[in-house]
Amino acid sequence: HGGRGIILINKISDVDSKDRPFRTRCKRVEVFDPSEPPLEERDFAPVGVIQEYMVNPMLLENRKFAVRVYLFIARVNPLLVFHYNYGYIKRCSEYYDENKFQRADLYRHITNQEFQKMQKDFYKTEAAEIMSIEGLDRHLEENNGIHAFRLNFWRQVKEVLMELCLGCKEAIQEKGRFGMFEIFGCDMVVDNNQQVYLLEANRDPSWVMDTAVKQALIPRMIREMFELTFWAHSDAGKGKEAMLSSPMDGFEVLLDDAFDFQAVDIE
Repeated sequence: HGGRGIILINKISDVDSKDRPFRTRCKRVEVFDPSEPPLEERDFAPVGVIQEYMVNPMLLENRKFAVRVYLFIARVNPLLVFHYNYGYIKRCSEYYDENKFQRADLYRHITNQEFQKMQKDFYKTEAAEIMSIEGLDRHLEENNGIHAFRLNFWRQVKEVLMELCLGCKEAIQEKGRFGMFEIFGCDMVVDNNQQVYLLEANRDPSWVMDTAVKQALIPRMIREMFELTFWAHSDAGKGKEAMLSSPMDGFEVLLDDAFDFQAVDIE
């Protein structure tokens, strides 16, 4: 929902206090109002997710950023999963400051682009310019002296995505039906030690193509996604190992249960 519903808290009284008990602040919101001011005080949803905040993120020109990558389940049984070898960078429009952590500071911390676009001067900031992972790799080498960032990044991303796959594998195989497929937009954050963490996995990722980077990436990926889906559910892919026979180009096999293949061994 474009980052709406995200609340920053830095002490328990922000959530529950004698004056404002938690139970009085819960409210079920079925539909978000797109015209709602993004920095308005919000009630808590009855069900939600609490994440520990990373206080030492790697910064891009002093702005926090996240990296959007894609995980693709081409077939549920036997499970066949790919990841896409390209992605893009989403930046905050305001400079990062770990000491500014109130509701008014959301634009420093929330990398979601649809949320950032609600800021008045968004298109005048660097955040409006989406950068590819290859562009980030060049930038970090030229400006930060970080060599081969991309290699270390993708190695960790594959490990994270594999854990994500194995974590939901049983449920997918239990409830999945022939013909089902899904693509997830997974947002990764990187700390200043180049450690990669999963921020969230979006079942309905944005397909907005408002920049040249997205226009170059998304149509090509969607076309290949459908080619792989048709292959995996047809006679062309029946009994065939995806690593050797599937029509993949930008995608790479992460898990192929039919042939006991895992791109990454998780301990």
